[in-house]
Amino acid sequence: MFSITLLISSCLLFSILATLIKFGAQYIHPIEQSFFRNLFSILFILPFVLRKKKVIKKKSNVKLLLLRGLFGGITMILLFCSYTMIPLSQAMAVSFSTPLFMYLGGIIFFKEKTSKFNNLMLIIGFILTMIILRPDLEIKMGVILALIAAITHAIAGLLVKKISETESISILMLSMVVIMLPITFIPSIYVWTPFKDFNLYILLFTIAFIATLGNYCWTKALSMSKLTNLMTYDFSKLIFTTILGLMIFNEKVDLVTLICGTGIIICNNLSLINFKKNEKNNPILPNN
Repeated sequence: MFSITLLISSCLLFSILATLIKFGAQYIHPIEQSFFRNLFSILFILPFVLRKKKVIKKKSNVKLLLLRGLFGGITMILLFCSYTMIPLSQAMAVSFSTPLFMYLGGIIFFKEKTSKFNNLMLIIGFILTMIILRPDLEIKMGVILALIAAITHAIAGLLVKKISETESISILMLSMVVIMLPITFIPSIYVWTPFKDFNLYILLFTIAFIATLGNYCWTKALSMSKLTNLMTYDFSKLIFTTILGLMIFNEKVDLVTLICGTGIIICNNLSLINFKKNEKNNPILPNN
């Protein structure tokens, strides 16, 4: 039960994060916000890593960590920008396609076994994503950025899957923000807006704190319970962002986005349940 509470808490925190980013865009460019998010997050994570004296266990993981940071940085910039360009609920709904891309990437790069059922869920998920994109209408730049972010996020997720086999969570979190710091700083130079209002620093500090706390709750929840028990509750992000977008930015509730976003979540969960079922029926025997 506590793991479910942690996951829903992370969904609420990520929704608040998206809201703060959109609000802050009135004063600070979202790319500049992404830089400060990483800068302040280092201050939160570094003491824990130093106290536990964690180090990278395998030198071969350094390249993978760099790649993970690169794609993570790209994802962050694209997501931050998309939050400010389209309704929060639409950006969040598109982001739910990330597991679909991860599933496809697992088949291509990790040669993971698949099934006709999971392939069907993948196809349905892509169709629902295309409906959210509304290709028959004018496609907004924010939607395109959110879709590309879903793809780069999936790549980063696949890298994490590989790295986490040998590295600790704290190393993963610290290396991520350290590597993403210069990646987000370089483009922020071109949109940099100096500000003297101390309240904006408080806003940026809050963004970094909520992002770090959200990541911790999400990671802790996954470490306490099976993925199949938790992913059903991931849909709460769509509910939270829809409510916050309506209350704070007076965003219209798009029923098509809500229905298709929910459909994508269902596809993700059915695929995950089917995968776990097949894994249980066909266990991989260790080599003796």
